[in-house]
Amino acid sequence: MMRPILVALLLSFVLFTASAHPTRTTPVPTVLRRSAAAGAYFDYVLVIIMENHNLCDVLTSCGGAATYLSGFASSYGLATQDLYCSVHPSLPNYLCLSGASDFGCQGYDGNPQSNSCTNQAWQATNIVDRLETNGLTWKAYMEDMPSNCYATNSGDYAVRHNPFVYYGNIRNDTTRCARVVPAGPSAGSDATLLADLGSTSTASNYMWLTPNIQNDMHSSSIPKGDAYMSTLVPQILDSTVFKTTKAALYVTFDEGTSTNPSPIYTVWAGPVAKTAYSSSFGYNHFSFLATVEANWKLTNLTANDRDAPNMTEFFVGQPSRGVSVPPPTPFPLGIVLGIAIPIAAVAIVAFLLLRRRKGKTSSPPEPRPPGDQPAGDDEWEL
Repeated sequence: MMRPILVALLLSFVLFTASAHPTRTTPVPTVLRRSAAAGAYFDYVLVIIMENHNLCDVLTSCGGAATYLSGFASSYGLATQDLYCSVHPSLPNYLCLSGASDFGCQGYDGNPQSNSCTNQAWQATNIVDRLETNGLTWKAYMEDMPSNCYATNSGDYAVRHNPFVYYGNIRNDTTRCARVVPAGPSAGSDATLLADLGSTSTASNYMWLTPNIQNDMHSSSIPKGDAYMSTLVPQILDSTVFKTTKAALYVTFDEGTSTNPSPIYTVWAGPVAKTAYSSSFGYNHFSFLATVEANWKLTNLTANDRDAPNMTEFFVGQPSRGVSVPPPTPFPLGIVLGIAIPIAAVAIVAFLLLRRRKGKTSSPPEPRPPGDQPAGDDEWEL
């Protein structure tokens, strides 16, 4: 008899305690699985290349116009001193990112095998060679590309933004060309990429996305490209691969707009990246290759990536390279106007008063009635 009573009392006490102290919701930490091709910092990496803007064209904190990308940079790891490949135009920078050299293509944006520099690239070893040699998978996604490995311009697809077709051992290999694919089934679509990110069985260790020339800001406005990224990036970060594995997202620009190299926007993101972090250490496009090589212990392609500093400081648990210096913040226009307008108004009033006073003193004095005193020099009429 006593036992049921004690059980009932104990149950009542537990229920009372639970009602007095509601359960708090604690975020469940993401458990990241390691893949067979495990890397030191990430097992999967996705690269997105945007176009033709300096860092402060993008960041609203220093005068830029990309609100989403500004918040994205604040949330993850921003490199404030990435000087790309210090060459122009697009093509040599894409070659730097994939072959560790511009191959002498400064000032050239032509098709594959169209001059001496692209002929050099055609014969060169590239990142795909290193990945495959080490048993790693790869895939390149190109928005608006008509078919696999398409090697000429078509609509908003710019072949110069697809470095993979500039290497002969990719372009002439049917198996490799089958991995340089349209990003989606229609213009501006990334559905194929997003579907592949839905499973580790379809995602590749190394992935590359080139948006079309509207979405990458090349032939459109910064707000348009920013809106595109505000839709795409959350889908990437919410994918199965990015939620359950050691995956890294690398967003950068091919080049800046200045004649003298100015920093470009470069961010590392994803579950393995540090949050709310920035570094003013000097990097360039070869640093991206150096990071991929350090992650999977790949052989360097050239002296450029061998000697470039890698970017491992952007990953959780890795030491910083030094104090971060944020981009310069422009003096707010509102403050400038708030100071300038009153000063200008005072100057105008003072000018008018002085002019009026000068006019009075230069006029012949009017006769005054006896007993009236002339006005003192410091008496101004308003």
